[in-house]
Amino acid sequence: MANARMLAAKANNTNIGSFIIMALVLGSCVANGEYLGGGRELTGNPTVFDITQFGAVGDGRTNTFKAFLKAWIQVCASPVPATLLVPKGNFLAGPIIFAGPCKSKVTVNVQGTISATTSGFATPEWILFERVDNVHLTGPGIIHGRGEAVWAADGCGKKFKCNLPPTSLKFRNIVNLEVSGISSVNAKAFHMFLVKTVNVNIHNIKIIAPAESPNTDGIHLSNADNVRILDSFIGTGDDCVSVGRGSNNVTVERVVCGPGHGLSVGSLGKYLNEEDVSGIHFRNCTMRNTDNGLRIKSWGGSTPSKAVDIHFEDIIMENVKNPIIIDQNYGSRGGESRVAISDVLFKGVRGTTITKDFVQFMCSKSVPCKGVRVEDVNLNFVGNKGGHQSASGGLIGSLCNNANVILGGKVNFPLCPK
Repeated sequence: MANARMLAAKANNTNIGSFIIMALVLGSCVANGEYLGGGRELTGNPTVFDITQFGAVGDGRTNTFKAFLKAWIQVCASPVPATLLVPKGNFLAGPIIFAGPCKSKVTVNVQGTISATTSGFATPEWILFERVDNVHLTGPGIIHGRGEAVWAADGCGKKFKCNLPPTSLKFRNIVNLEVSGISSVNAKAFHMFLVKTVNVNIHNIKIIAPAESPNTDGIHLSNADNVRILDSFIGTGDDCVSVGRGSNNVTVERVVCGPGHGLSVGSLGKYLNEEDVSGIHFRNCTMRNTDNGLRIKSWGGSTPSKAVDIHFEDIIMENVKNPIIIDQNYGSRGGESRVAISDVLFKGVRGTTITKDFVQFMCSKSVPCKGVRVEDVNLNFVGNKGGHQSASGGLIGSLCNNANVILGGKVNFPLCPK
């Protein structure tokens, strides 16, 4: 405990390495059954810890990371369910680590705004929840990444190796996570990143960034199982939702996407020996003015893996570019992809597109796509200016390479001409 207090005292004089201090103090204090601020034990009814009671100032200028640390230690050590409250105000904060394990269920209730500092990030995330089971992040407050200050310097694109700016919200090694009510605005890179999480319920959130903001994926999943993303609005400069390696049993329903790069599985195969992906279902979603629609993407030159049971159903599109895509030549690395894609369904897709090739299946020669079903797809080509139909009045066709495509129901365009 003495070491923890010494680190905390040092934090009063410097902001350097604040995220390291937070993790070390939490581990030391909880292990000793003591808390930064007096060592009192918590008993009784569920407890609320307001960060302003620990020195936070909501003026948008004062770095409040120490107040988050002090409040979190109390919340995490509580033997009864406890809440960390961010009241109304604009609270500036550098890197924050909410580390567990905790003794009971914890809630972080954001009523105001948490704004990121523009520098001082030694790790690839701004706010990290790690090893905290049974956690609920709720709003209606705002997580503001202030990405506009760094986007101009982001030259990552599709580079194989690149150090992205920090993710706004990362959840790692968590069982039973709920996120609701919050808004994430202008993340420096990814808005929300789930890795090694199980049993996740994300609903009624907003994710907002300009269409031109680079690498601002809305929600990205990696090794995430049993995930539900429901009733939310996501408009960014990259994928609205991207489901990556090792993710299984993912449901995305009633999500409005746009602007952005669409609803995606992948990219897959970027790294060696990636885990398989299965049971990814998108239903009853709306896409508006997106650069891509429904997409599966994998890197060339990958090691073997599988992507199976991927369904896109009952999707409304408004002026969408590249509405239906399987792209196994994604990225800049050469060679054939060895991600085996099978049991894919595109059903009940309707609306308007600005691309003449409605369906583009560009599968791998080494592992052709199998069991790709296209059913009841009714798209209208409107040209490059939404709302004005082209002179031809409709669709040109589709492209299919190395794909076993099964046609069903009503489709208003010629599918995969030989």
